[in-house]
Amino acid sequence: MFKKPFYLFAYTLLVIIISSLITTAYFHYFVLNQNSGPEQQALTMLGEDDIKNSPINKDNTIIEIFSYGCHYCALYDEDVSKMEARMPAGTQFVRVHIANLNNDGLASFAPLFATLTVMGIEPQHRASAYDAIIKQKIDLSNPGIRDQWLTKNGIDIDAYNKASQTPQVTELLNYMTKVSGYYKIKATPTFIVNKKWLALQDREFPEFADHLLSLLQHDKPLEK
Repeated sequence: MFKKPFYLFAYTLLVIIISSLITTAYFHYFVLNQNSGPEQQALTMLGEDDIKNSPINKDNTIIEIFSYGCHYCALYDEDVSKMEARMPAGTQFVRVHIANLNNDGLASFAPLFATLTVMGIEPQHRASAYDAIIKQKIDLSNPGIRDQWLTKNGIDIDAYNKASQTPQVTELLNYMTKVSGYYKIKATPTFIVNKKWLALQDREFPEFADHLLSLLQHDKPLEK
């Protein structure tokens, strides 16, 4: 008399396990996968016309194109912040989340970054976003799951939703999309220095920070 309920329970459990595995695999390979493109050069210099037409709206900058779903962005976030503290007067460091028109792949978290930035609370919640997406494999691009994360982190959902609909968020998303597209960003983190140099990390910090600061101040790379 117990066989049928047991088989039904076993079948249901099997379906749940398979569904979980499929969901996890999809999120890992299609949302977080950033290694599908061809390998890029560690340092690329743009021509004068490309620099002139750049959508970047500030001079004397180091811009980090990053993603909440990027392992190396999370790993070196503290080192990047230390480099920011070393920036000379008259220069600026800017974090820009990779973005595209479809909000897919690593760009799927761009709306979250833009909204938190406009709310003025992004820096204090960045580590939590990294942890949720990379370590816990939580898809914060899903509104329902994102709202649970917001609540867990003490962020008012109504305030978040209101901020997400502001012109400031739309403008920031458009700007990030233009920069990501113009510079053909394929991997994160990528650093754009003075609109001219595209640098991928090719050495450990703080040597890589020295390299970026040399590009910023002296317009020349440091030899490895």
